[in-house]
Amino acid sequence: MARSAGDPDTLVRVRRCPDLSVDALDALVRRLPTVERSRVAALLRREDRLASALGWVLMQDLTAGRGAPLRRGPDGRPRTDPPLDVSMSHSGGWVAAALSAAGRVGIDLETVRPVSPSLVRRCLSPPELSWVDEVPAGPAWHHRFFRLWTAKEAFLKATGAGLGQDPRTVGVDCSGAAPALLGELAGSWTLTSTSPARDVLVTVCTERPA
Repeated sequence: MARSAGDPDTLVRVRRCPDLSVDALDALVRRLPTVERSRVAALLRREDRLASALGWVLMQDLTAGRGAPLRRGPDGRPRTDPPLDVSMSHSGGWVAAALSAAGRVGIDLETVRPVSPSLVRRCLSPPELSWVDEVPAGPAWHHRFFRLWTAKEAFLKATGAGLGQDPRTVGVDCSGAAPALLGELAGSWTLTSTSPARDVLVTVCTERPA
């Protein structure tokens, strides 16, 4: 079901990937445009084909009736016509899609899982590392990392920078009830997080109207 991501101009859909038969997956893929079918067919893992197809269908459902065609941009990112923007993400058998009617949007979904300390150091700034290290190594430590990471990734997807930008340059504060961007970014973007199931985190980053 579509729901607001903290503001009336943003809709979000989050779904767990169903256990589809071969025929049912083929039927889902047939709902995609020809170019997208070819892209999905090239994916090696069945779970990636399912998640990618379902994510595109969710975005199609969000844009339906709005007169804004859904397509891939030159950078591979899903696109539609301004002022609408779309984004999708999938991880661990879950898929999320977002639509904003007010500006750029990015969404990141992650299943909480163990990650190496070296990876965490490559992603977080010193203040963010200190916050993560306030809890012992284990599930809570990884949960804190992914709270920060989903916020950073959602912002980087919204701006189109992706992982071409060092994530440590995107300051995030997750010590409160809701995540917040720091510095000059704070006034231009809104972060909204939710957890649709245990150890599943979703963060949406939406651009605030000027």
